Amino acid sequence: APFAVASLAAAAAAATGYVAAARDPVRADAASQTRKPKAAVGSLPYDRAQSVADWLLANGATLPGVHIRPVDAGRAHVEEHGMGLYASKDVHALEPASSSSSSSGGGGFFGAGRAQAGPVTLASVPLALALTSKACVEHEAVGECFRSLMDDDVIDERMAVMLLLILERRRGARSPAAPYVEAIPARFRTPLHYSDDESRGLAGTNLHDAASQQRKTLDVVLRERARPAGARLFGALRAWERARRGWFGRTFVGGFTSSAKISEDEFRWAYSAYWSRALSLPMGDDPTAPTVEAIVPGIDFANHSCVAPNARWEVRGVVRGAPDPSDPSGSGPRVELLGEFGATPAPGEEVVISYGDKTNEELLFVHGFADRDNPHDALVLQPPWVIDEFGEGGDLNDGMKKVSSRSAKELSKETRELRMEANRSREALRKFKGLPAQVVLPAVPPARGLAGLDDDVVKTLELWGLSPRALELELHAEVATRLAGLSEREAREDAERTVGRSSPTVAERRAAALGALRDALDAQGARLEAATGLRKNDEKNGRKAPRGPAAGSRAAIAAAVKAASERRVDEVVAADPLAPPVVKAAAVYRSGVARMTRRYANEAARWK
Repeated sequence: APFAVASLAAAAAAATGYVAAARDPVRADAASQTRKPKAAVGSLPYDRAQSVADWLLANGATLPGVHIRPVDAGRAHVEEHGMGLYASKDVHALEPASSSSSSSGGGGFFGAGRAQAGPVTLASVPLALALTSKACVEHEAVGECFRSLMDDDVIDERMAVMLLLILERRRGARSPAAPYVEAIPARFRTPLHYSDDESRGLAGTNLHDAASQQRKTLDVVLRERARPAGARLFGALRAWERARRGWFGRTFVGGFTSSAKISEDEFRWAYSAYWSRALSLPMGDDPTAPTVEAIVPGIDFANHSCVAPNARWEVRGVVRGAPDPSDPSGSGPRVELLGEFGATPAPGEEVVISYGDKTNEELLFVHGFADRDNPHDALVLQPPWVIDEFGEGGDLNDGMKKVSSRSAKELSKETRELRMEANRSREALRKFKGLPAQVVLPAVPPARGLAGLDDDVVKTLELWGLSPRALELELHAEVATRLAGLSEREAREDAERTVGRSSPTVAERRAAALGALRDALDAQGARLEAATGLRKNDEKNGRKAPRGPAAGSRAAIAAAVKAASERRVDEVVAADPLAPPVVKAAAVYRSGVARMTRRYANEAARWK
């Protein structure tokens, strides 16, 4: 088991770095959690890559076709680089693997026209090494505590693995899984970890608000779930370590593991490590059978390619959740990284898989990168009233503009309240109908206009654009169908009598959908323009910009240079190979959103 007690020799070797902390190991270990980690002997990128490879091999894994190497080791801080898998020089000598597979994952690689010789095994990792809830309850030191926490619904299975990562990270060199834990980046590049300056690169996009909300949500989870559970776990670990004290008349070799409360940075690190690395493993050929979420050390070093993945992972040696007795390899349950025979990567080439057909928005939010050539990218639009600060759907009508200033303010407030109430009704109706909260549009506008969009997208747009009275009718009919037990026809007739208008025609629904789409695109475009400095604040607020210096004057040129230096030109940054990874990923994502928004705005203006 990966988290069994280390041997006495290994523990004694691990104790070398902790002798100085013997007098007060708790305080010394807690302090070490707050200091920025420094590069130590044996912790340089290539040393850590070799260390984790040796650890995998010692625990039953095989790496016949790959080497583990750091990615961008020279550019990233020693503690922040990631690992990758690269084809070994012997990769072309590999023979096709056996066909006793239970299921496959990361599809999209083996298609029509591929060679039929079968896959070759590039790497194989025993399922026993996977970080799962099962590994948590089998942990020798705190397994019973994990079981109790999950049985009491204090934490779920995902949270258990996150806490396991934190616990083993705190144990440092005393952890039997230390080489693997040290190979996980100390800082992730997802928006959750962005600084205030880095977050400005997402301004004007969905991810800017999503990351802010994610931080708030995780802070609540940390206070209400993770810290109480962590206190119990670290208490159990302390008791386990105390039971093993007495060597040389002193404390447990290496001191005690810190029992300080889980910090915000620790929890965010574990959260990102889990969501960016976990796989959903099928436990048999039955597609309806439940899967197991797991982090598989070694396999999780395979990076993503949107365009040309050259490998995939697969669970083998498992039938209906149990070891396959007919598995010819005799290797037991395992996760294998497979390449196609005759089309394996060239020696030294990176071995990459597909994480799925994900948009850049999802890739950046979960994994911390975006791909300019992503064929699966899409434009995600929020309802216009979500973007609008006051929930307004538009300007005051002409009649309102003619009233006095004081009356206009009063009416605008009343209008806002009415529109906000209508939007709450739209949200209720959306949930009744099971429609998405946002619409996802293909990167390229369909030639057929609305007819080329997904049905649920069109229905959602119709809901966004319905007039208040039409919305009232639809909501009344939906409630009558669900709660009063009326047929759809009876419910609609009752709604028409109650509201005093007929159901929206096909033409009215189409006009509502088009109007909502244009409003959403306008709101998204305005938000991007304001964020990237392409529209002055005065113009954004409806006021005429003050007269500037004369065109061509030195003052005008200086002002233009200053404005350009302050503005993020995302397209330029996205194409810059020397741009910092976080800045570049944000620029790739936001420039893609701006490009798709402009294209849809131009096309939707011509749709009828």
